[in-house]
Amino acid sequence: MRPLAVWAVSLLLGSFAGSAFVFFPFSILCLLLLVLGGVFLFSFLGRCSPAFACAVFGAFLLGTAGAALADAQSESSSLLRSVGPGKADLIGVIAEPVRFGPDRAVAVVAVQRLVEAQGRTRSLEGRIRLSIRGEVPPLVAGELIEFRTRLRPPGGFLNPGGYDYAGHLRRSGIQAVGNVTLRQDGSTFRVLAPGAFPLLSRVDQWRGQTREAALRTLPAPLAGLYLALVTGETGHLTQDVRDAFMASGTTHILSISGSHLGLIGLVVFWCVRRAVLALPPRMLLRLSAHTTATRVAAAATILPVMLYALLGGAEVATVRSLVMILIVLAATLLGRTHSIGTGLALALLLIVGWDPLAPFDISFQLSFLSVLVIVLVMGARVHSEGETVAGGVSEERGVRERVKEGMGETLLVSILITVASAPLVATYFNQVAWVGGVSNILVVPFVGFLVLPASLLACVGTLLGGSEELLGSAIVQPLLSTLIWMAQGFAAVPGAELRVPSPAVWQMLFFYLFLGACFLWWRRTAGWVAGALVLGLLVLWAWAPRDLPESGTVRLTFLDVGQGDAALVETADGRAMLIDGGSASDSYDMGRMVVAPLLWDRGIRRLDLVVASHPQQDHVGGLAFVVDKFEVGEFWTNGVSRDVAFLQRLEKVIVARGVPVRSVSSSGNDVSFGDCLLHVLNPASPPGGVVQGNDGKSLNNQSVVLHLQCGRSAFLFTGDVEREAERGLADRGDGLEAAILKVPHHGARGSVYGPFLRTVKPHVAVVSVGRANTYGHPSSLMLETYAGLGIPVLRTDVHGAITVLGTETGLQLGCESGRRLKRIGLGMGRTGTEGREILNWRRLFGEPGSCNATV
Repeated sequence: MRPLAVWAVSLLLGSFAGSAFVFFPFSILCLLLLVLGGVFLFSFLGRCSPAFACAVFGAFLLGTAGAALADAQSESSSLLRSVGPGKADLIGVIAEPVRFGPDRAVAVVAVQRLVEAQGRTRSLEGRIRLSIRGEVPPLVAGELIEFRTRLRPPGGFLNPGGYDYAGHLRRSGIQAVGNVTLRQDGSTFRVLAPGAFPLLSRVDQWRGQTREAALRTLPAPLAGLYLALVTGETGHLTQDVRDAFMASGTTHILSISGSHLGLIGLVVFWCVRRAVLALPPRMLLRLSAHTTATRVAAAATILPVMLYALLGGAEVATVRSLVMILIVLAATLLGRTHSIGTGLALALLLIVGWDPLAPFDISFQLSFLSVLVIVLVMGARVHSEGETVAGGVSEERGVRERVKEGMGETLLVSILITVASAPLVATYFNQVAWVGGVSNILVVPFVGFLVLPASLLACVGTLLGGSEELLGSAIVQPLLSTLIWMAQGFAAVPGAELRVPSPAVWQMLFFYLFLGACFLWWRRTAGWVAGALVLGLLVLWAWAPRDLPESGTVRLTFLDVGQGDAALVETADGRAMLIDGGSASDSYDMGRMVVAPLLWDRGIRRLDLVVASHPQQDHVGGLAFVVDKFEVGEFWTNGVSRDVAFLQRLEKVIVARGVPVRSVSSSGNDVSFGDCLLHVLNPASPPGGVVQGNDGKSLNNQSVVLHLQCGRSAFLFTGDVEREAERGLADRGDGLEAAILKVPHHGARGSVYGPFLRTVKPHVAVVSVGRANTYGHPSSLMLETYAGLGIPVLRTDVHGAITVLGTETGLQLGCESGRRLKRIGLGMGRTGTEGREILNWRRLFGEPGSCNATV
């Protein structure tokens, strides 16, 4: 292995170690000593020089220290403490290109000042992610803005196996998040000064002109796709288009990355080189005395690629890809084109050296993994060709043979990239995009040599001509339509959307260990054995065995879906019931983001029963996606219908999937659910009919209330019932007692009724509520009443997802917040550090999380 590659790998491994330092400080210090001893042992044995050993350890130490410091800086911010919990007027500069969507935008703002009473201002420092809703003006990077918002710490949803979105924001330098809704009087948002960076402002203006022209000229699905390819803005992509590209394994097309820059660079390089070679012989001879056509083409490619990266928003992932492309072009200019691996190592050193936390970004992981596969395949090919020449075999081949060999290599590379990226795609998207091995062979060249050049030429023509409509749309529109048709065609292949659980960390480690052995020893028996083990792991993920509770137990999971409800019930015989599915809107869907991934992770492909407690957005909005993606045995409702879009979408999916629907009430009989008994306590009779408007109290009090009896354990799910319905339930009295109570209506004041609680006699109450919600849930009255009755309360906004195991001997509680690794300060002494580190190791290997509550 070349020295540069060794240093790059050492730096990369060091960044991984450094990111874990705050959780495992003692272990990482021991690892540093182990690495130090190892490199000097190699030096002592004569396997490497002392200088090389020092360089390797230095790279590892630099990566460790850099990642540890960057991670510590991402956690420490005085911005939230300085601003306080209430709304505040802030002044700051738009730090990055704004991401636009329909009637919304997202801006990263470098906050500079806090506006206090009587117009006084105070200096502040920090970066926030600001969501803007309304008729957003054409904002550009560098503009000075003033806005009113309530800042919150970066947050996500704490669910088993869920993506750490808060960590992603912190690693991106975001220290707080906020929202602002635009008003006509400008009281909540206004631009104070134009951009201070002329070039970036000009590029942003080009992006705005392109956006307006595309939205004005192209139909919605095509306009969104066009903007994703040209300006990198994905906010206008429709969900159907996203799903088609995801299922077809071509979702990377929708974000400007190394493949886009590389394809445009290839087109420009080829055109310039052919133009140079087409010069008159005398001019070409004169040029060849100073340089070559290849070097001229490489130099001419640099500017177009850089402009495309700027037009695409110059986001972090795009800049990383640009660095790799520029290194390749620089190597071509220097006549060092024989080593793409060296270029990859140099890019790795530059990127990780600049941003030690970059390896934790999915775009970084997929980009470098794809290029690494190409490097390994090219290395194997060079080795094979060397043996062929050494054996005296003729290298003269016809055009047909070379084309056939090139197509075969392209197919092999595409399949190997699909296999190598499978664990990462499964981790982030719960999918193995196996069809991508074939689809990319057709889609990538079509995009690179037709769609992208035509789209960029249309953009340039529109900007130069000052047209309000997109010039060349007659050519671009059929190309975009064909691209969507191709993605939808591959997505329609039976089994293309293969959903799988997120692989465990140990499975991913063994997968890449076996895959590396397969690449190294592909001509030996050991390589074939390693390949068979890789295939075995892929089959295991595709099979997705069920994660069932033990015999005689029932498992309940109250999911963290923000301000909404979703609960999953699983029995030992494999039955599964989902009660509500959280909310959904044009920018998020809890069914897609939270509920479905949990079901896939547990190997659930069929829901025997889905219950919609009542037709409100925060309870049933996410059910449409779930019903569409999973087999559903029966769907229960309270019989109330409403003329609202989210309910119409759900009803459309239910009809399309042929799911039996049943309106339930307390007048029905008990229903067996595995070893459990399910009894409906509310509504008293199916109301039926269509409810006009939004009479919240009436809808809440008609919620389906379920009592689930599983052996000695009982559970009560109450929807959003308020005091009136609770009074009716308490007056009836029978069948209310339950060990676990799902708190009615997220803990609102209007749902607190003492006699009801004294009748239920819960051991634990679980309230599903969103962090920093605007409703003030759970109310202080609710918390005080439950505390006065001695009822412990667990909250999804504090504890994350809450898991309850009902066993023959009692209840076992686990909270997702207790399973997350805890940061360890070095100032607490050795004993405290070691004790907390041991707990972190236990959490890492799946120990149930403590709820930190007296239950």
